[in-house]
Amino acid sequence: MVADYNKPFLSIAEQRELLEKRGMQVDDRAEVEHYLRHEGYYRLSSYFYSFRSVDKHGKRLDAFVSDANFSDVIQLYEFDKWLRTSLLSGLRAIEISVRVAIAHHMGQKDIFAHENPYCLNSSFVSRESSRRGKTWYQVWLEKYHHLLSRGDQEDVVLKFIETYGQKIPIWVAIEIWDFGLLSRFFGGMKFNDQQAVSRLYGVDDPHFFSSWLRAFNYVRNVCAHHSRLWNRSIVEQPRLPRRNEIPELKHLTERGVSSPGARTYATLALATFVLKNMEHQGPWVETIVNLLKKFPACSSVSLKMMGVPDDWEDQPLWIQEV
Repeated sequence: MVADYNKPFLSIAEQRELLEKRGMQVDDRAEVEHYLRHEGYYRLSSYFYSFRSVDKHGKRLDAFVSDANFSDVIQLYEFDKWLRTSLLSGLRAIEISVRVAIAHHMGQKDIFAHENPYCLNSSFVSRESSRRGKTWYQVWLEKYHHLLSRGDQEDVVLKFIETYGQKIPIWVAIEIWDFGLLSRFFGGMKFNDQQAVSRLYGVDDPHFFSSWLRAFNYVRNVCAHHSRLWNRSIVEQPRLPRRNEIPELKHLTERGVSSPGARTYATLALATFVLKNMEHQGPWVETIVNLLKKFPACSSVSLKMMGVPDDWEDQPLWIQEV
């Protein structure tokens, strides 16, 4: 049974007073009210959560732990903001690179490969989707043609359509695709074609790479909507390589972490691996290493909560080449 919401409206000052009443230590009331005014109590509440007390049954209480300090909450909030900003930048680079790789490879087979079902795997073309009566490829085409019909494309794309109509080659079409459309198209390609692309990024098994693209798309959407990321459960979990398949990534599965693919760190590590194979590793690795080192030093939260192993700095993935 759904209950009626009956909590009263609170002013900014009253919101701050409620936090103090529940045990949150406040060193600078003006700073607290600034964050409440410009970031919002509800948004910040997902960061308060880890600082709330737990009863004997494991249930989170309204009261905060004894050493909960608003400054620690803000450090966590700012860490998450920079994590999202960094990942959004890295995933953007991956998305563009994979677009070009797919267009270059598939364009050699058929310049209109995205609209030629014979260029795709039979399961994608014929298997019925959750939309009754439509295959996964038909659903993909619907989304593609919807994006194609919009008038907010890049000028170069609009000019091409104006000149040649809406049947456009794949190297133009990819400029219309979003990350979701891109990842689903890769999943619909034939195995040999998938492998030709995934090997460009150091991945021999394209089934792994396909799942990584879906995870990247999910995380990219979280970042774009400014949602909490650091300890989020990743719904589109990426498949992790077997222990000795990719040496730089073997630490993801050898530390006994429960469901490592569900942790943000796994997606961060996979994105880093792909970027290094794109020769993008210099500034990216340095940025992420410095960011992880700035994680708040307090008892209520830790890097382990996002799946980061204790010896992460010693892993080959994070060692920069000179």
